[in-house]
Amino acid sequence: MRPYTDASEHLADQLAAVRVALRLAARRRGGADDAELARLAAHRARIEDESAARAAVSELAAVPLERLRRTFRLSSTECGVLVLLTAIEVDVRLHGLAVALMQDAARGHVDVGFLGEVLYADARPRLPFELGADGALVRFGLVQLDGGAPVFTLGRPRVAARVVDLLHGRDRLERGLARVVEPIAPLPAEALVITEGQLVELAGLIGAAIERSGHPVLVLSGPDGAGRKALVATLAAAAGVAALRVRVAALPRTAGELAAVGAALMREAMLARAVLVLEGVDQAPPGVGPLDEALCPAYPGPIVATTGRITGRPPAMARGVVIVELGVPAETEREALWQRALRGAPAALARWAGERYAVTPGVIAQAGASAMARAAARADDAAVTTADVHAGLRGVLDAKLATLGTRIAWRQGWDELVLPDDAAAEIREFIARIKHRRQVYEHWGFGRKVAKGMGLSALFAGPPGTGKTMVAGIIADELGLDLYQIDLSKVVSKWVGETEKNLGELFDAAEAGHAILLFDEADALFAKRTQVQTSNDRYANLEVNYLLQRMEAYAGIVILTTNHETAIDEAFRRRLSLKVDFPVPEADERARLWRALLPAEAEVAADIDVDALAYRFEMTGGYIKNATVRAAFLAADEGAPIAMRHLVRAARAEYQAMGKVVAHL
Repeated sequence: MRPYTDASEHLADQLAAVRVALRLAARRRGGADDAELARLAAHRARIEDESAARAAVSELAAVPLERLRRTFRLSSTECGVLVLLTAIEVDVRLHGLAVALMQDAARGHVDVGFLGEVLYADARPRLPFELGADGALVRFGLVQLDGGAPVFTLGRPRVAARVVDLLHGRDRLERGLARVVEPIAPLPAEALVITEGQLVELAGLIGAAIERSGHPVLVLSGPDGAGRKALVATLAAAAGVAALRVRVAALPRTAGELAAVGAALMREAMLARAVLVLEGVDQAPPGVGPLDEALCPAYPGPIVATTGRITGRPPAMARGVVIVELGVPAETEREALWQRALRGAPAALARWAGERYAVTPGVIAQAGASAMARAAARADDAAVTTADVHAGLRGVLDAKLATLGTRIAWRQGWDELVLPDDAAAEIREFIARIKHRRQVYEHWGFGRKVAKGMGLSALFAGPPGTGKTMVAGIIADELGLDLYQIDLSKVVSKWVGETEKNLGELFDAAEAGHAILLFDEADALFAKRTQVQTSNDRYANLEVNYLLQRMEAYAGIVILTTNHETAIDEAFRRRLSLKVDFPVPEADERARLWRALLPAEAEVAADIDVDALAYRFEMTGGYIKNATVRAAFLAADEGAPIAMRHLVRAARAEYQAMGKVVAHL
């Protein structure tokens, strides 16, 4: 028996059988004698038997209908439904025969009753089960059935475009589904970054999920780039199955649309023999219940979900969940990853990056590629520098930080900072703690003694203009870190849970170690909890409680500034690494500020008396800065050097803006 060489040959024979089946139905309806009906039935059976015999000796790729039958355990009549509906879609003559056979102008399309007449003449009881919502054809998205018909038999069935493509030999995703789902390529086993114990545990869990239908959903939590999806794909490939990534954020938001997409997802997963990987399950549509039940309740295969760090209630799944946390690799592993990403770079650079940045493998790969590109753009033999690495890392992580804050650069230095000696000493101590925390916590073992997170947080309290934000900038500059001023209007949301989500993304992105978070006017977010009298009070307290939890677990650097220290919740103040008071400067300190804020390049008159200015105007550094700039523009407009009269005029205007009156003449 000659085998089929491609799917089009097999489809041609199936269409020939459909043509005879339609003629047989027409003759039956027309009252033909039994002999003619028997002849047509025998002709149809002969075509089907010969096709089945050829299919039995053919490669499965050349007989996609057989693949569908095996995968979804279809009966002969269910296979007939797929072929008949495909024939009507692709062959104009067969479509015309089918419509003519309907003999009803109101029925301008094929319906369930027509399928029953042509395919189920001898098996009518199976019709409602095989074409119903619980039948394999509809449940797995092989056939879509119009649910708006008044009775079941008038429902309009249509074969999925995916089935039509497959029967023609084209094995590809539907265009509309491609934005939601895609295959995940496995990595070489040696490329996985995971401890031996976790690797064995995950391999066992995925193996058990493959072997046992309805296994609980395996939830992998961790930061972006932790390699969760690649890990699943690699372990699945080792077990002989594929992995399909489902973008949860791209799923429809209503239950009906979700079920329709879910049927197609189950179809693809079963055709590919794949693990379904629900990426970002924390972004599931609200109000639809457990996502596995709403999306793929009938899927017998394994389901994996990925999510960020779980700080509250874990994702709810109808199957139940098994949670595995994947964190940031250890320092030695990060060094090896940087060495791989920075091809040919000195080992010292990879060691520096591994020590400095607590980031995931995915982030390292992207940042390394960016750093290499920056170096290559300078010259053919340009070496990658620490600045390239930091800029590459910023480019990867800025996407989240920049949506909730603004990166600010500071040009002032220590010589322009005027603070009491004890406050300056406390800031120096804070910088030292940041510089040496790895040595203390990791090399000296103090990390084992710390129950909570090993992050550092400081509160700068004092009146406006005393230099709180400036000091944050100086700290970031000295440490070579980026400073992000958080926009509270973007963080705080009126929607329940949205504020916590924004804060979670913010802390996760900054924890990589390349940035300092600056919360100006922090009392707006870190305010004292109140007695619950309304639902608003309850949700406001929940936000504060969430902040407390994240601050305790956070391993990065946070600086809070406030003009109203007493408004900060006491629980936050207890958890601070450092609190620095920024008082209004004394007269001698104000004189130093006036002197420091007049640039050396500026043209100044000889009559300037900074001691007199400091005595007459009791202002903070911010107002003094404004006054010097204002005076400079006044002098420039006159075409003269900056003189005492300009400074006095500008200072008086700033003083009045503060709501004060000059008391000294």
